[in-house]
Amino acid sequence: MKNLLRITALLGIFVSPAVFAQAQNFEGFNAQISTGYQHNSIDLSGVIEPGFAAQNLSDGKMPLNFGVGYTHAMNERFTLGAMLEYNPLKMDTGSGNITFNGTALPGAGYNGTLKNQVSISIIPGYAFNDTTMGYLKLGWIQAKATIHPEGDPSISETANGVLLGIGGRHLFNKNVYGFAEATYASYGSVTAGANDSTDPDDTFKMKPSSYSFLVGVGARF
Repeated sequence: MKNLLRITALLGIFVSPAVFAQAQNFEGFNAQISTGYQHNSIDLSGVIEPGFAAQNLSDGKMPLNFGVGYTHAMNERFTLGAMLEYNPLKMDTGSGNITFNGTALPGAGYNGTLKNQVSISIIPGYAFNDTTMGYLKLGWIQAKATIHPEGDPSISETANGVLLGIGGRHLFNKNVYGFAEATYASYGSVTAGANDSTDPDDTFKMKPSSYSFLVGVGARF
């Protein structure tokens, strides 16, 4: 019996900390940078007059995301983290045209952008082993959606939405990691018009969205 107790105690000392370390390996403050492919769209239901319509916008670009966050080990396997991210680049969303009864009007083209994308996310994770974890992302995202009509002032409005994502993180050593993730952002609809215009043709109802495939590196402190 005494020998059994000694063996159990040794297992508690040498095995349990190693198992618990799987999640603890990812614990701490972190800073990261990522890039890849981001496809941005703006759904338009504007130009508020019978017969008029606005073509939707859609285009893909390369983002540059900077993030800071913290990860906490909940137990030997599960983690819970938070992340603040910012993309300083102006993301083009393509070009379109105002149409009347399905025909594009001359001189009524426009293009769109999303910029100042910032998000705050809660990130639950699961440590598969000492160096690799998977995670989900659920958060709030904000961006400035802008339409640039030909020969007219730009039309802008800030849109807020929900950010969803899934990803994986791999530790190269105890302080440096790489990661890959896929995210989807759905913004609420916003209505905007040119400040110096009362023309209904210069009013747009915008609903942005985007999806991203990203890879990046980070440092754990």
